[in-house]
Amino acid sequence: MALALPATAQTRAAVGTTHRPYIPPTRQPYSSTARDATPLHCAQYRNHPNPGMVRYCEGLEHTLLQSEAQRQGKPAPSRSVIALPALGTPEAKELGYACVSGRALKRLSNGWEQVSATEGGWQRCEGG
Repeated sequence: MALALPATAQTRAAVGTTHRPYIPPTRQPYSSTARDATPLHCAQYRNHPNPGMVRYCEGLEHTLLQSEAQRQGKPAPSRSVIALPALGTPEAKELGYACVSGRALKRLSNGWEQVSATEGGWQRCEGG
């Protein structure tokens, strides 16, 4: 008379894991406006002896940003730079507009929206 007892320790055959090939992350293109929408900081030339220095710097900056946006297939920034309060300040909450990393944002009921400039592109700003 043979008794069949259930096995208490199950053995599992080694199942090979499928190795997926490593796909390195794609390198993002350089963005001079990643931290600030005014990368050349033309306001530093306001007290320059040559009165046209600020306009010259702003022209260079606009050309730089336009060509970079065109190469990357992104919307171009505006030529104008407006002053807005920083995000989270009482002025921004009251106004409904804020400046975040050089980009003007408008308050919506469910979040924020990037502002388009009247001359085209996204509106650049200072103050946030």
